[in-house]
Amino acid sequence: MTALLVIPLLPLLAAGTAFAAGRRLPWGGGELVTSGLALSLVALALVPTGTSMSATWFESGGLRLTVGLTATPLTRFVAAVVAGVALCVITYAIGYTAGRRDRPRFFAELGIFVGAMLALVLANSLVLLFAAWEMVGLASFLLIGFEHASPGASAAAAKAFLMTRIGDVGLLLGWLLALTAVGTTDIDAVTGAVKAGRVEPGVVTAMALLMLAGAAGKSAQLPLSAWLPDAMVGPTPVSALLHSATMVAAGVFLVLRLDAVFVAAPPAMAALFWVGAATAAFAALVATAETDLKRVLAWSTCSQLGEMMVALGLGGARAAAFHLAVHAAFKSTLFLAAGIVQEQAGTRSLDRLGGLIRALPLAGAAFLVAALALAGVPPLSGFWSEEEILAVASRHGPGAGVLVVLLILLGGTYIGRAGAAAFLGPRRGPTEPGKPAWTMRAGTLALALAAAGLGWLLAGHLDAFLPFGASPGAEVAWRNLGIAAGLLGLGIGAVRGRDGSPALGPWPGRLAAGLSAITTAPVRWTTRLARRLGSVEDALDVAARGVAGWAWSAGEAAGRVEAGFARLGDGLAAWLAAGGERLRALQAGRLYLYTLGLFAWATAALAAGALLLWL
Repeated sequence: MTALLVIPLLPLLAAGTAFAAGRRLPWGGGELVTSGLALSLVALALVPTGTSMSATWFESGGLRLTVGLTATPLTRFVAAVVAGVALCVITYAIGYTAGRRDRPRFFAELGIFVGAMLALVLANSLVLLFAAWEMVGLASFLLIGFEHASPGASAAAAKAFLMTRIGDVGLLLGWLLALTAVGTTDIDAVTGAVKAGRVEPGVVTAMALLMLAGAAGKSAQLPLSAWLPDAMVGPTPVSALLHSATMVAAGVFLVLRLDAVFVAAPPAMAALFWVGAATAAFAALVATAETDLKRVLAWSTCSQLGEMMVALGLGGARAAAFHLAVHAAFKSTLFLAAGIVQEQAGTRSLDRLGGLIRALPLAGAAFLVAALALAGVPPLSGFWSEEEILAVASRHGPGAGVLVVLLILLGGTYIGRAGAAAFLGPRRGPTEPGKPAWTMRAGTLALALAAAGLGWLLAGHLDAFLPFGASPGAEVAWRNLGIAAGLLGLGIGAVRGRDGSPALGPWPGRLAAGLSAITTAPVRWTTRLARRLGSVEDALDVAARGVAGWAWSAGEAAGRVEAGFARLGDGLAAWLAAGGERLRALQAGRLYLYTLGLFAWATAALAAGALLLWL
């Protein structure tokens, strides 16, 4: 049991040590975080499947809140993906941040990010899962806005923070509903009660739909997807982690972890399918029109996660989990290669790149391997997981099968276009590329090897890792159709990418701009309201200074929130002001404001829970 606790704890301890002592270390603390992750992987290998540790945190009136960790086949599988990808990405980050004085803070935030994700994955309680879920959100906010002097970074961090909070409200209400229905927050107890039919079908459906809202926010599914492309302003290692094995993967993992709840709620399964299908198709179309290399990859992430949601909605949990792992490998490879391109060529605009395969052969080869994997070209890793998804879809009728084939076609198109624009043709770049640091090359190469061979290595052993039941492979006709679609898409994209033009014309980009304007309207309204409430800001500043000495007193904070509920209108305005305007101040280093915001969120959550329990 000690080894189980060590898995998420080591990166967190390494993060604290890196922050405190990183400036006295050769790599700024990066060596501490990578060592912690390596030891976490060793501990994960030593923990037997079935190991768990749990403690009752609170018990009253038949309700029991527990916290603990568990090592099931699924949690061990996903934790290994998280730690393995993070180890390679943070190795890359050592060279990426060379010469920067803020390296210790960067590595500390990365360690928190990964440690929180490992705690989320291994949690056996909805309470701990939600706490880790919020910690992942906090770390992503800090990392997206790491370059806090840049207005774009602060705005993108605030946008991500606010939009994902919308989904988090659904997740909070979902686990509170599970607590009232089952009497405990233990995940196995909740899923067991649902399987045994001890929970009313309507309650199960409500639980699943509320938790789907949380998953949609974290995994950037429509209508909460607009924040993810803007998050590209963060450093490349942040983008690589966020888009592969940490934050956005959390939403898909949540559905996998609570698969029994969703399967027992047909309306929720239908919602999963349609949300995933709409997101996958929309994001793939937009990716064909983007001219920023990292934004192409960002929309690609939305699309690939939507494809996993499609598989989950069709009952293909095993296929979704398989693709989650494979996607983590090839998407992190793509981002790291794109980071080398940006650093060495001085731009990531596709219409200013070209011919980099000769100047940056390692980055070009890694990008090519990962691009072919994304397009489902055999025998690379994406082929094996795409085949699983295609098999699930084709069993539900030709419509679902055709949808997946079209998604593979679009995937090949946008990634073929991006690769051709950056690496093929004549040189169009403004500068002559140099040579990236060896740690950057090592991290990229390791993930490229995983993108090439992980699918083949796992394909014959999925039953041991993912106990969702075996599924027959796709029929030969569907398999061949999927391969042909991927190759055709690559060809179309390569032809269009040689001149940097949108693969399908400009209309997908206009569609994305329109949808982004609609879905981010609440964030804009919040910011405008905040600017007009200067007096509320002053009051919040005074309150923040006043609570600095006793900020961690939950009872006092709850009392302040309860008093605020008596003046609901003014209280709501103040909360909106804090959410829209003060987030920028947080990125400028005003930590006392972050503390106040943390308490506001925690006490609001407790108040909502108390109200739900009372009703």
